[in-house]
Amino acid sequence: MCGIASAQTADSVVTTAGTFDAYYDFETGSQILLDRTTWDIGLTTDPRSSSVIINENAGVELFLYSNDTADWSSVDTTAFTFSNIYNSEESWDNGAFSNLGTNHPDYGWGVYDMNSHDINGSRLFIIKTNQGEYLKMIIDKMSSTGDFKFRTANLDGTNLNLFSLKKSTDRGKNFTLVDLSTPNTILTNPFSKDWDILFTKYYTEVVQGPTVRIMPVSGVKVNAGCEVAVRSGMDVLDDDTSTITWSSVITEIGYDWKTFNRNTFQYDITPDLVYFVKTKNNAVWKLWFTAYNGGAEGKYVFNKKEIKRGVNTVPITRKLKTSLFPNPALSNVHIDNQEPTKLNVEIVDTYGRIIYIEELPPYTQSKINVESFASGLYSVRFSSGNNSDIKKLIIE
Repeated sequence: MCGIASAQTADSVVTTAGTFDAYYDFETGSQILLDRTTWDIGLTTDPRSSSVIINENAGVELFLYSNDTADWSSVDTTAFTFSNIYNSEESWDNGAFSNLGTNHPDYGWGVYDMNSHDINGSRLFIIKTNQGEYLKMIIDKMSSTGDFKFRTANLDGTNLNLFSLKKSTDRGKNFTLVDLSTPNTILTNPFSKDWDILFTKYYTEVVQGPTVRIMPVSGVKVNAGCEVAVRSGMDVLDDDTSTITWSSVITEIGYDWKTFNRNTFQYDITPDLVYFVKTKNNAVWKLWFTAYNGGAEGKYVFNKKEIKRGVNTVPITRKLKTSLFPNPALSNVHIDNQEPTKLNVEIVDTYGRIIYIEELPPYTQSKINVESFASGLYSVRFSSGNNSDIKKLIIE
């Protein structure tokens, strides 16, 4: 893959302990925050999909009560086993309501009718809303024209609500978000074109000692139509993509780039781990995390760099005429700029944090005192005009 001369950009997202979902756009750096408590379920707007998701970040839970919708009038949870159904970690097309589907014509919450081309409700669910209410719910139909019809009521049948929503209502968005407790349709979720990755909470299997538990985790999902590649074991500043493999799994970035340190009670970031994200316009962005603050803040700190712009082919950058000595260094490092243009110098630690910045005029030398730097391996990034280079530096 060809590269472009693009500097890395440091950024951060604060979810306030998961109070907000944060939709992030690589190109603009814009963040759209959505209050997690404003919705319970999301109905797909894709004409080819029947997906219905639940808002796991807000604690919404879904349970199958019966495979027969005729049981609507006789719901009794006295001896009912509440076994959770979760959104798919693989795809937006398999929301929790859809995850019980076996294959065509069974789409999880309903069955496809070959004559009408509608999907008709076949299962009865119990849903716990973001307000903690338990409701019974049936998705009665998704018509061939894209209209959803569904109903909710209290478990005893009181407070019946009938919903009828068109997919075209939120055209350009991935889902129409609905608050079941009000009820109220939320129209403030972002358009699909305005975000690439989502900072949120979701449920997944987590290894805890000898056991595996399904737990909520704070992590990152990618937008529909995006792809992710993971690379480890190389300098985070290296833009090499020759060994990567693309994946459409929406939780490929996920949560496990961080681990909780029980000695420091802080999160450690996995070094030398980067993600490449291919957006829907075929741009490629490199992403790597530098810090995560959990608790009441829920802050993600990361660097990003554009590797490929849109669908255009771009030239490979050449190596710069620079030198760095001595290496290893003990107290001072000399940098010789042999370019006819000014040289930007950045010294970066193994976590991708920039700890020194300097700009050198053409054909000049600089001496940098590194006595205060911790011993270890660093990367020195040079950029001049449309060209760049990276050198390793060892400080003893």
